[in-house]
Amino acid sequence: MQQKHNALLILDFDHTLFNTTKFVEALKQSFKKNFNIDSDHFTNHRNQIKECNSIIDIDNFVEAIMKEDNLDKEQLHNAIHHIIKTQAHTFIFLDVPDFLERHKTNFDILISTHGDCELQTEKITHSRLPDYVDHIISTKTKDDILNNYIKQYPNVYFIDDKAKNIDDVKKSHPSVITYFLRRPDDMPYGNTQSTCDCADKTITNLNFTIK
Repeated sequence: MQQKHNALLILDFDHTLFNTTKFVEALKQSFKKNFNIDSDHFTNHRNQIKECNSIIDIDNFVEAIMKEDNLDKEQLHNAIHHIIKTQAHTFIFLDVPDFLERHKTNFDILISTHGDCELQTEKITHSRLPDYVDHIISTKTKDDILNNYIKQYPNVYFIDDKAKNIDDVKKSHPSVITYFLRRPDDMPYGNTQSTCDCADKTITNLNFTIK
């Protein structure tokens, strides 16, 4: 990432910029329509993969369903990719484009997302975000990822929807200004709160400007 500004804005992706709840629902509907896999069956497989890997790996997910339901691996893969390629841009929250535009002049903007490289790359690519938004995909913790940027930028801002990420970042990097995002329409971690009250600000959307 080439530094252009003195301030860095780091954004989570899933549930922050991207409505992952709606994305998963679209996948469920596709699997029901095309493979007669009901919602509970889909969810059970997805949860098992996430528990084993801590992330959703497309290959492992497809192979688990394929073996149990005697389905074609390529067709399952294609169904997932089709949803991403044709619908990913529709899952970007409505407040995201304007938020990015308001901050591009004074901030370098980086998406930091935890997950499978294939899945996250495709979701980000087909979300049609502006070219000035860079991204990093990693299975490291968010505070570890920030280690590479703290010395480069005198001002760092971090927005995430997961309390643990906010806590970890603030404890490791007290100078980082943290925003705990709790979208009412996509809050997968329920009422999980920050254990150390580490968030500098708690927000419900991106209809604001950092100054």
